Amino acid sequence: MFSACKKTQLEEEKTGLNVNSKMAANLVAAVNPINPLSNANAAYDGFLNAFLVRSGNATYFVDGINKRDRAYFWGQAFIITGIIDAYERNPTPTRKQLIIDLTNSFLNQETYDWSWNSWTDDIAWACIAVIRAYNVTGDQTYRTVAANNWNFAFNRGWDNVLGGGLWENMDKHTKASLANNPMIISGVFLYEATGDASFLNRSEQIYTWFRSSGIYNTTTGVVNEAKVNDGSIQFSENSYNQGSFINAAASLYKHTGNAQYLNDAVRTADFVVDKWGVMNQEADACARGIAKLARENNMTDKYYPWLVRQSIAAWNNRRTDYNIANNDWRNPTPSGEQFAMNCISMVTVLNVTPEQEIVSVPTGTYRLNARHNGLSLDAVGGATANNTLLDTWGYGGGNHQRWTLVSLGSGLYRLQGVGSGRSINVAGNSGDNNANIVLFDYNGGGNSKFYFSSPSSGYYSMIFVNSGKAVDVAGTAQGSTVVQWKPNGGNNQQWQFVAP
Repeated sequence: MFSACKKTQLEEEKTGLNVNSKMAANLVAAVNPINPLSNANAAYDGFLNAFLVRSGNATYFVDGINKRDRAYFWGQAFIITGIIDAYERNPTPTRKQLIIDLTNSFLNQETYDWSWNSWTDDIAWACIAVIRAYNVTGDQTYRTVAANNWNFAFNRGWDNVLGGGLWENMDKHTKASLANNPMIISGVFLYEATGDASFLNRSEQIYTWFRSSGIYNTTTGVVNEAKVNDGSIQFSENSYNQGSFINAAASLYKHTGNAQYLNDAVRTADFVVDKWGVMNQEADACARGIAKLARENNMTDKYYPWLVRQSIAAWNNRRTDYNIANNDWRNPTPSGEQFAMNCISMVTVLNVTPEQEIVSVPTGTYRLNARHNGLSLDAVGGATANNTLLDTWGYGGGNHQRWTLVSLGSGLYRLQGVGSGRSINVAGNSGDNNANIVLFDYNGGGNSKFYFSSPSSGYYSMIFVNSGKAVDVAGTAQGSTVVQWKPNGGNNQQWQFVAP
């Protein structure tokens, strides 16, 4: 049994709070779940309520809340893939039946032979949806349809122009990321389902060409758009291509052990994590690819914090009438028309990200000490106006160095200056590294809301919802400006909450 003195020491190390203060009895940090299954279920149900139609024997998704046209071929397949993500986290009989109904309706609508579709990427996404439906149901018809159409798309799309690769469309203008990488993903799924090594071999063939084509930057990890038939490169950094490439490379590594595939996947995943603290464009491909990479390669500690940031941001910026969110997770999803293709990403990220523990700290008034310099969070010059900068300074007991922690529920908080009554805020709602943290009137925006992580015993990082970046102070001297920066676990992002 610990002595009273030893117990006090352990509590201080665990919580980062001064348990000898008058507030000692209440200052015990707690650990609560984040991205609980209940959130993922609510997002799934909300998506179905907004976009699913059952009419006669047909089950399908429509384009929008108001635009009730049936989603086109590849869009329908793309959405079904997100529904399967949800099934894999919570595999209920009802969800399985929905996948059967959706897949059967898709095949009845689009036929079993997709040679009429001139787009290789369309066929690739349909193959992904249908072979994953086979994995759920065991229906061998699905496996046969996916295999036949994958073989057709490969044989039609591959030639030696530009040294190899698959044409995006049969107009033969570009050999694009959005065609080649989904064909690898679906090819590996087919290898897993059939044991036919030709699917794996041809998937490697596609990858070898793609990696050497100039579309992929082997230094930065950026996956560009396409190679044009004149040999030029279409440059782009869109998230869809990054995520599909990560998934493709991780899939090949799983079955070959070729370290190049793993290194490429990591390089591109690191680019994504660095570029998008919080996603503001289509995110399901990145979430699915990074989750796979982390799950299968013991990289949970490295990548799941990013997935958690996406889950928190998407959930907290959702529309609560349907529990749906569009692809901009830095801002609240507005009322009015929303489209299914823009809203499936939240369903995916909440379902590929396992439930995480998130640290909560008791509400109250504190001074905050930066770990790397021992100085306290401070409103510059003791000012109280909007847009007052923050820095770190030796603690003097003034109200400009005292902060009230306010719980917003669901593991979120804001920090309000005692002297100003204003909250800490990312200036201009910026998502950029080095954006200033200032005082500003609280208005409910994600740039004033944060959650805690606990990178080291006794200290906490504060991660803003809008940006996924941490409260950071680079300098060690008094007067060093407080900014936001990509979470890195450094001492300059760790804060001790001490009762004043």
